[in-house]
Order: sequence, then C-alpha cells, then structure tokens
Amino acid sequence: MRTISHFIARDTAPIVAAILAFSSFTSCAITAANGPTQGQEVVFFPSIASVSSDQKVLLTIQGRVFEPTENSRGREALIDVLAPLAGASRTDPLFRSRASYFVSDSNRNVRVSVKVGDRVIVLPASNPAGYFIGDVTLTNDEIREGASGGVILFQSLPTASNPQMFAGNAVLVPEEGVTVITDMDDTIKVTDILDHQQKVANTFVREFIEVPGMSALYRSWMQALGSRTHFHVVSAGPWQFNEPLRRFTQKAEFPVFTWDMRSVDIGDVSVLIKESFPDPEDVYEFKLQKIQAFMARFPKRHVVLVGDSGEKDPEVYAKVLSEFPNSVDAVFIRNVTREDQKDRRYQKLFPSGAAAAKLRVFLDPKELPPLIPPPIVQGANPSWRN
Repeated sequence: MRTISHFIARDTAPIVAAILAFSSFTSCAITAANGPTQGQEVVFFPSIASVSSDQKVLLTIQGRVFEPTENSRGREALIDVLAPLAGASRTDPLFRSRASYFVSDSNRNVRVSVKVGDRVIVLPASNPAGYFIGDVTLTNDEIREGASGGVILFQSLPTASNPQMFAGNAVLVPEEGVTVITDMDDTIKVTDILDHQQKVANTFVREFIEVPGMSALYRSWMQALGSRTHFHVVSAGPWQFNEPLRRFTQKAEFPVFTWDMRSVDIGDVSVLIKESFPDPEDVYEFKLQKIQAFMARFPKRHVVLVGDSGEKDPEVYAKVLSEFPNSVDAVFIRNVTREDQKDRRYQKLFPSGAAAAKLRVFLDPKELPPLIPPPIVQGANPSWRN
C-alpha cells in the first residue's frame, strides 16, 4: 500500500516545479508599503462590529491583498499543471476560475488604508498570505456616517499607483441575541471531505451544491428569532475561496454570514503540500480559538453550534460547550460518518446531563427539533422542542 508521503511526492512534484517557475514572476517587499500598488487588488471579507463596554463600536476589518492569476504567466502555467491532478480539463472555465482564486499571488507587507465615514484608518500590514486584520474603535457619530441597515460600509483609499477603491462591510452584531456558528464543508455545502478525490472534484471541478435543506433551515431560524439573529461561518478552508463561497451562499439563499477562515500562504511549497492533507489537530485548534474569541467578545449572546462529524467539529463544540455552558444552547452535528448519537464518540464528548441534552446528531435537517421563539424579554434564549 502506498504511504501518504509517496502519494504527496508523486502527485505534488509537478506542482512544486510550477510554483518555483512562477515564483520568479513575483517579488516580496521587505518593508511594509502603502498599497495597493499597480496590479494589486484588495478583497474585504464580511466581518463583525460590536458594541464595546464604553458603548463605542469595535469594528473588525479583514481582507487580502493579491494579484489576479490572469496577470501572471507562471500562475496560469500552474493551473495547467493542477488540471489533470484535479481531474479537470485545462480549458474548463469553472476549474480555471476556482483554481485562479486558489493560486492567486499573495502580497505581503502591504498596508491598506480605509475610510469609514470621515475617518481614515491605516490597517496592519498584510502577512505572507496577503491577509490583514485590524480592530478599530469608533464613536457613535462615526458609525452613523458609515452605517446602513445594521451594516457598516467602508472603502479603501486610492494610492499614487493604483486609483481603484475597494469596498467592504461589517455587520453590526447586537450585544444580545442569538448567533448560529456554522461550519461550511459537509455542513451546509457538499464537499465529501473524507474522500480526497471527491473533495478535490467538489472544490475545483463541480458547481458548489448545498446540503439539502440547510438554507431553508437557517432561514426558518432567522424568521423565528428575528432581527437580532446573526450567522457566522468558522471554516478551516483558506481565505482564497471566500469569494466563490460567498456567491454560493447568496445563490442558495442562506442568511448573510460573517466569516472566519484560515490564512494560508499557497505560494509556499511546504504549505501547499501540507494543505493536501491538513492536520486535523491544526483544524481543531483553529476552530476552537476562533469560537472561543467570539464567545469572549459576545458574553451575553446565545450560541447554536452547527457542524458535521467528518472531522473534529464534535470535539471542538464539546470543548466550547464545556467552557461556555450557559451561552451554548444547542449543538447540531450532521452525520457523515455513520455514527449514531449513542456512539462512544458522542457518549464521551457529551456525557449524560445538560451537555447530552443539547446535542442532536442528524442526517436530514428535518430531523432537528423545531425552534421555539424566545419570549420578548431582553437576553432570553431560544429553546428547542424535543
């Protein structure tokens, strides 16, 4: 039987060669530069704004600086190399579009400036994956200038070599209410993460498909819980895929999401090889840290955790529930591993008592208990009919 190391060595050797080939077309700044410069673009990822303890608003701004794939012969060549490995035709427009997001050239050490209302904010420099994130405290007056319908709008400032302005937004999440924290792959989108060949095809070659019934389920929760409901994705996928995933969720009519994804420098050969078989422990730590940070930021909100059994969502959610038992109201796990709720895995993670009562393992969203809207009392949590 082939070992994983043999599989990686055989199937990624052409990728390594292609990366080294197109690396000569790119350059990295040693010191941070004000950007974007000519040829660079900025994409902002939907993030969170929250009310701070002094009644000011803490705004998170996150995004990525990159150069589009079509601007580089080397990156286009890399897509040609990836095509047969993904089981795709080099001329397939869907494959080339997906792959172009994946291998787009990240721009490190770039500082993006944004304008919120009349306030100009210089964000921290981008990391090797082109990703940047910054938290900014704004006054109520500044928020009114840039807010519309519970969304804070902003845009990047043009630079001397790049006149483009890139727009972004953050959702103003109330101090109290209900947040649904959801996984993406095999929870609301069909990925088949446990089958490497199918995972690659569902990521690069095929149209994204909704897990049947999940968008209707989330919309029903939004309708039952009202305007203080918030939906937040915590996915171990790389930020490079955020744009096509956002389009997928919009087309499938999911509620508006804010997002946490992983910062991955695809241009690093060792990282690319590692991403072929990501370490489950790395995924566990990433998701746990992001959810813990959310819970700490919103101590008064009630949370529903939705994931699947394919990787370590049950383990992550059990840990979160143990740390925040009064905030987590329910844990829903889609069964993709044929493990019944009475399986030893769940008996260990969710022992008898309150933890076990909050767990539901399901195949079809229709199996989940109906949502009972909370009474009209500030801070009241929803309940789930058995």
